[in-house]
Amino acid sequence: MSARRSDPANSPAPGAAPLAATTAGLARGADELLRGCLAATRQDRVLVLTDLATQDLARHIVDAASAFAPTDVRLVGDLDADYPAAFAAVSHALDEVRPTVTVFAARDAGDRLAWDPRFWQRLDELGARHAHMPALDATSLGAGMAADYREVAAFSEKVRRLLTGARSITVRNALGTDIRFDLDPDRPWIALTGLYRSAGQGGRLPQGEVFCAPLAADGTIAASVIGYPFNAETGLLAQPVRFEVRAGRLVRLDHPDDGLAARLREWFSRDEHAGRIGEFAVGTNLACTALTGNLLFDENVPGCHIALGHPFGDYTGADWHSEVHVDLVVDRPTIAVDGLPLIADGRYVDPPAAISFPSPKRSPA
Repeated sequence: MSARRSDPANSPAPGAAPLAATTAGLARGADELLRGCLAATRQDRVLVLTDLATQDLARHIVDAASAFAPTDVRLVGDLDADYPAAFAAVSHALDEVRPTVTVFAARDAGDRLAWDPRFWQRLDELGARHAHMPALDATSLGAGMAADYREVAAFSEKVRRLLTGARSITVRNALGTDIRFDLDPDRPWIALTGLYRSAGQGGRLPQGEVFCAPLAADGTIAASVIGYPFNAETGLLAQPVRFEVRAGRLVRLDHPDDGLAARLREWFSRDEHAGRIGEFAVGTNLACTALTGNLLFDENVPGCHIALGHPFGDYTGADWHSEVHVDLVVDRPTIAVDGLPLIADGRYVDPPAAISFPSPKRSPA
């Protein structure tokens, strides 16, 4: 998970390339974003926040919105070069337009806007429905957003129900991942469906994942994609970073790029829980068919990502905090839940409904 933030056919064969982003796909993705995910109508005021690097893609969103609702587009500057100035431009645009629907489609390598409480507070005050799309690329808009998000939501909820009550998960892949997670069956699994249709709701898009906070973990993670703030720099790694985890905490990491390894080690020592396993998530957007190197897309691919750092306790029930949260994406994993197969080499088993876990026992209210 990243900060706030009828069954479809099964995913294509492992190793299949992501869907090509055609002009028609980009238009469909923009329309699904607005009408499907954000439930925008002619009564809304739409604001698209973008930058020079992303404005050509954002134009598809502006055109789709302009077809039925008053729409403004604003360039907000470079958030990575001068965050205070860019944030001021964002704030000014929100104050001037007072939108009911907002889309952020701009570069933000440090993911600072997503973690800025002032931004979310202002959206809450406006009652805006919000789509957060840092590092938007053609595959994210033309493939990840071109799904029917009613189906994404239905499948995500199905997977959430299947996982509720589970006690253990194992993950393996051909690149060296071999790790076991111990779970509390009373902790909730949360489905992020991409549907932000009520005032004040918002999150990243494309979307489609189900996540929890494990109790403990032991083993090795071979991560092919590293999340923010490293994602823009590293993309899809030719060789994964290996993370050794014992008793739920990072004890060692290795990569042939000594500079990258050193920066990661420093990042995961920033506070007491920065190197602690905070999240396990499975991707549930079957339109996202293979890793691309862009976390915005990749964390939704059928498979899994594992986060070190902040566990989003308001959602998961975990009772600790970190200022760090970095997603580690595993390529084409095989995942078993309480010994039963859920995903095999990056494909959901057919049918996933064959999995059934006992309902957790809860104390009377």
